[in-house]
Amino acid sequence: MNPDSRLLHLPQSSRYAVTAAVYLASRTDDDYHMVGEISRVNSLSPSYLSKILQRLATKGILDSRRGAKGGYRLRRPAAEISLSEVVAASHRVDADPLPCMIEARDCDCANPCAMHEFVAETEEAMLRRLTKTTLANFKFPASRPERNP
Repeated sequence: MNPDSRLLHLPQSSRYAVTAAVYLASRTDDDYHMVGEISRVNSLSPSYLSKILQRLATKGILDSRRGAKGGYRLRRPAAEISLSEVVAASHRVDADPLPCMIEARDCDCANPCAMHEFVAETEEAMLRRLTKTTLANFKFPASRPERNP
């Protein structure tokens, strides 16, 4: 496997969602964690992260609470939340389809590009892997140090 491979790339919304969900899964408390904390520790834009976390809460992955002791936490145990669920919940319903990788046009099953079948098979394999992987599959250090801003 090529460790420098960048062929498969998750959209920014999915990267934010997975990063935040993994962070919340790493917490050993049952507390709510503020957007500012999650964004600071993970070097994410707080305004964009807030939108993503709202989507995850709407889809039943996170609990949210307003106020001084508010924020977000996992709604279910980490072992019950798959990465495919997190990725799917992070997408906007009205998001435009991704453009073709190699041609300057939209391609689909009816009008495929030269790489369409390869990309479709690769995406299916990735989805199967994301479905098998839960937030509990990640190893967390006993004490995760916070990054300084």
